[in-house]
Amino acid sequence: MILSTIDDLIGHRSNPEMVKKIKDLVKEEDPVIGVYDIALFNYGPNKYYCSLHVELPDYMDVDEVDKLTRKIQYKIYKKTGIIVIALGVYSYNTRDKEAGEIRRTIERKIMNHDWALQIHGFYVGKIDKSIRFDVILSFDVERDEALKVIEEEISKLYPDYKIQIVPDIDL
Repeated sequence: MILSTIDDLIGHRSNPEMVKKIKDLVKEEDPVIGVYDIALFNYGPNKYYCSLHVELPDYMDVDEVDKLTRKIQYKIYKKTGIIVIALGVYSYNTRDKEAGEIRRTIERKIMNHDWALQIHGFYVGKIDKSIRFDVILSFDVERDEALKVIEEEISKLYPDYKIQIVPDIDL
């Protein structure tokens, strides 16, 4: 009993079946491109909350995003009883073929490292010359060193761009 209580205090991975169910429910919604960073929080019997990010096409306006995110929150609650307390949005380049090629090039480069598990939330800003994304790193790599390696590699490929990398974990 004490070990169970300590485990609950320290924390443990989210239920993989519930994470999959939430991801599947969200991916059913058009025009969702991807679902990431799902975190489940359990505060006792029938008190589940979650946060997540969705990747949406860059042509959507705020009103459309608001309608969609509220629809997703309501749907998750009705189908699972889980209250979505935070729903972040990643913009996805849809109108620029060069941005897609930059994404593929960077993804190939990063995924050559066995400690890099995934990139998501990738966006190229042509006007402000920026590249931004999240990278999921394995627990067996020193985070700051991995980010330094990635940023140096990308800066060599795209020296005119400002690089913004957010480290992420595999929940």
